[in-house]
Amino acid sequence: MDNGGEFTDRLFAEAAIAPGARALDIGCGPGDVTFRLSRAVGPQGRVTGLDLNTTALERARSRAIESGFKNTTFVERDVFDFAKESAKFDVVTCRRVLMYLPDQENATKAFLSLLKPNGTLIVQEHDTTLRCPADDRPLSDQAQRWIWDTVRREGANLGTGFQLHSLLAKAGFSNIKILAEAVVETPAQAAETADIVRVMLPRIEAAKVATANDIDIDTFAYRLLFERSKSETTSITEMVFGAIAR
Repeated sequence: MDNGGEFTDRLFAEAAIAPGARALDIGCGPGDVTFRLSRAVGPQGRVTGLDLNTTALERARSRAIESGFKNTTFVERDVFDFAKESAKFDVVTCRRVLMYLPDQENATKAFLSLLKPNGTLIVQEHDTTLRCPADDRPLSDQAQRWIWDTVRREGANLGTGFQLHSLLAKAGFSNIKILAEAVVETPAQAAETADIVRVMLPRIEAAKVATANDIDIDTFAYRLLFERSKSETTSITEMVFGAIAR
């Protein structure tokens, strides 16, 4: 599940990544953003995916082989160590990474140090500051709290989206463009809440936010759908922010 992928595509289009570019994806996980970069830079470009999660990197390498991405490599390194000795990149991306880093100011400085002159940073963060739940969808609201309470307990800053411009400006970036949109749910339009809760269930339980029994995971998607079918309200489950900085 590639949550937020459509917004990522719009960010990439806005950034106008050049074919043949050398790119870095920080916190690449299983490679969803990395492979977007691979397609954007084309066979003449090179993409490096960087992460500390061995399991995620193994999955990313397998996907690269399965999909024929020959211009992509994956490295298991910390971004701060990597920045000390790495060559420079034309493009650096990070999606839902900065929110988890405890020292965000130094992290953005590390991002800057990884770029060539006139290089481009593309950052995507999800933010709950303006979350507006629907009064007639209490289960949906509870699900969002399960999700975001888990992320908060994992150490994330859930207000990173609104702080992006300030963080990047302090790090030394210029020509910073911020884009944002709301993730909206209506009686006829659903967010990906059920799928997200199912995928996150081990994390939700590990964070002691809720158990599979609390959620009643086997019937959860059906109950969400039934609740939404009776609703008359539009809600905002989160905000998605993007930054393009030179």
